[in-house]
Amino acid sequence: MAASSCGFLAFLFSFFLLPFGTSCWNTSSYNSRRCSPSDIRIYQSSSGYTSLNIPKYIVQIINEAEEVDGVFDVEITCEDFASANLVNPLVFRRLDQGHCLVKNGDKIEPGEIISFEYSNISPYQFSVIDVKC
Repeated sequence: MAASSCGFLAFLFSFFLLPFGTSCWNTSSYNSRRCSPSDIRIYQSSSGYTSLNIPKYIVQIINEAEEVDGVFDVEITCEDFASANLVNPLVFRRLDQGHCLVKNGDKIEPGEIISFEYSNISPYQFSVIDVKC
């Protein structure tokens, strides 16, 4: 069906088949929405102390980009990240000085929460550098 007839069909559907028909409306603007670093939220809070009395912190990284089918390659600033306890590198790992990768670069679904705990004398300041969708 030619694109020019779509307007005519939409007109017919609106009067006769609206409850049963399909739409010819352009939905590409919904699918072409790009994700941005602001779609990722990072929350951090104190979670106690290690046996050596080193403060522990829990970090939650949440994908709030609901209009896309997930994000990947989420890169975060992480200063000189190091931890007194092991952090699973498939969840969060340092790539180089000040640059970390979340979930090994794999897809993070909308609403998914990535969580990890680390131990350090003081908390790190995290912020999102880049994200792909």
